[in-house]
Amino acid sequence: MHVPPRLQPVLVADAPALAELLRALAAEPVVALDTESNSFHVLRERVCLIQLSTRGGDFVVDPFAVDVRPLGPVLASAQAIVLHGADYDVRCLKREYGFGLPALFDTMAAARRLGRPGLGLSALVEQHFGVKLAKDFQRSDWGRRPLSAEQVRYAALDTHFLLPLFDLLAGELRERGLWEPAREEFARIAAVEPRPRVFDPEGWRRLKGSRDLDAPGRAVLRALWLLREERAGALDRPPFKVMPEQAMLEVARRRPRTEAELLRIPGLTTVVLRRMGEGLLAAAAQGGR
Repeated sequence: MHVPPRLQPVLVADAPALAELLRALAAEPVVALDTESNSFHVLRERVCLIQLSTRGGDFVVDPFAVDVRPLGPVLASAQAIVLHGADYDVRCLKREYGFGLPALFDTMAAARRLGRPGLGLSALVEQHFGVKLAKDFQRSDWGRRPLSAEQVRYAALDTHFLLPLFDLLAGELRERGLWEPAREEFARIAAVEPRPRVFDPEGWRRLKGSRDLDAPGRAVLRALWLLREERAGALDRPPFKVMPEQAMLEVARRRPRTEAELLRIPGLTTVVLRRMGEGLLAAAAQGGR
């Protein structure tokens, strides 16, 4: 087993670096692509990094620092754009930049079609190249700046192995007569459209444990569901980071009347109470006693 290579990717964070990258990509028929977003940390996610690898190098583009729209025509004209688990990346790139990837090749979809036992990128890289990818920055807030050198190197690993993986999987698809059905699947993935986030005011009904509540408890849970969404929008935080669902259910069950009673509920910290304590007590009061 080998440790991941210590890459030296080029960080593209200004117009001259982007121009150099565009020249490099124009000469490459096959390019590996990935993105990093900050959906784990904010309500309104953004593409925070675009990683690209060619046969000659690895690049990490900072879309907060440079206008990445010139990448669109280059990516659209490549013979193949290689991604892993491409659905999410395709939606994000269409949503923010209108990018289309007509020559998409999805290594996850290819591996599934070939019957590989592990479909994650780490599993495939370990299987084929004997390298175990680190997961140190898996939950990084990629929207924060500045980026550390280690973060940039970590991000580049997501595309570094995609081209040799493409060579292996594409060759096997052709050998086994699976190339055409795989291409049809890749085209379906490339055609997916962004899905706007839609809040369901009755989504509280799907929470595990909601059906066990009495009628007043369900009224409280619905009020908490609406309150949490309002606060998530104001703070630009994912709802689960504003208040855990288990804590919401406990408030609905206990229906506390004071902040002291709220603090006895696991998951309700002083930070949560400072932000929305009055709202929590008002919601709890809807259930009476």
